Amino acid sequence: MTHTVRKSSWIVAVMLAVLPSIGVAQSNCQPVLTAETSAGAMVKLNMSSTCHSNAAATVHHSGMMVSTMLDSSGGFALDFPAMTEAALFMVELDDGAVAVASTEVPSLAFYDRVALQWQGEAGLELHAREFGANYMTEGHVWRGAPRSMDYAALGEGGFMVALGSPEIDGAQRAEVYTFPTATTRQNGEITLTVEAIVGEGNCNQSIEANALRTESERGLNVRTVTIEIPSCEASGDILVLNNLIENLIIGSN
Repeated sequence: MTHTVRKSSWIVAVMLAVLPSIGVAQSNCQPVLTAETSAGAMVKLNMSSTCHSNAAATVHHSGMMVSTMLDSSGGFALDFPAMTEAALFMVELDDGAVAVASTEVPSLAFYDRVALQWQGEAGLELHAREFGANYMTEGHVWRGAPRSMDYAALGEGGFMVALGSPEIDGAQRAEVYTFPTATTRQNGEITLTVEAIVGEGNCNQSIEANALRTESERGLNVRTVTIEIPSCEASGDILVLNNLIENLIIGSN
């Protein structure tokens, strides 16, 4: 924003002499976002906005919304799974300021990617069990055993990324599973389930979530799902939903 000052010349001279640091600070208040493509069809986001230290922000990308916090210097660094090859990102700060960045992610064509997103303390988890793997074995990929993106970049199996800052009240959160469909030497089915531990924060509620899926041949699909959590009498039980997200069928290459 440009400000026009209609004052006498001596007042303007005094302001320029004694307040140079304020002018610099104002010029740095505009948030700046950069996006850089990295391995595993991921994007490195870096945000800088010196006037927004410790502020809450929302990252928007292809139907996804994720809450995060800027640090005391007014910045953040985030590894974000791209959902489209022409990847556009927008960060909206809590006072309405906006920054935008984009990058090309051609390697996304080699992966299948599934995301589950929700708001608040819904207690949801996305689980992937690769090629008949049992729970808590090597092929069970979830928040507690996410693997690294390097695992997928080498074609050895999938990985999970959890997004969103739970310390923010009502945070937008997501979990994203990625499998290297084009480079894997395995074939078969990957079972995808949505699970929730019933507790005080979610019992007896209808929770709305979004399921996003990007496949090498069919592109991005987004749909809304509703999850009915049992009554509070079932606190501690684990709700397993097998039909909210279609399983991945992998053919060896």
